[in-house]
Amino acid sequence: MAAIDQALVSILLNGLTPTGAAGIPGTAIGTPVGTAAMRIRLNSTLSTAAAFGTELTTQTSGYTAGTGWVMANASAVSSAGSAVGVPAVTQSFVSNGSPTNVVSFDLTGSAAQRGFWGPFNGQPVAVASGNTFQVTGGSGAAAGIQISLT
Repeated sequence: MAAIDQALVSILLNGLTPTGAAGIPGTAIGTPVGTAAMRIRLNSTLSTAAAFGTELTTQTSGYTAGTGWVMANASAVSSAGSAVGVPAVTQSFVSNGSPTNVVSFDLTGSAAQRGFWGPFNGQPVAVASGNTFQVTGGSGAAAGIQISLT
């Protein structure tokens, strides 16, 4: 289960409740996670609602520290409150060198604005040298990560 970043919680609450003058909705939600392709950042420690985990820096093929996995395809939109499945297309990396522990992810904007985060099941997931770590792509429940507000 993914969780929402505390800063984004405040943006959503302030934009959807009567926090503005005369009891009107407060500040506009706008585009708090940017307007360019989002990314999945992988971490070797657990993210929290207040902070990123420690990004993977071990040598890998298919994942770049500071860039992560770029979401080049659109995920299926939520309708009637359904979860959004992320990523739309399967993403993977091959560990090169010492074992890589994958603990959590952060879904970020292109300039590292964090929206959602979550731990991986069975974390830490140890990926031995030469082995592949993969997050299945798809829509809704078919994707490796489902993000919802319920």
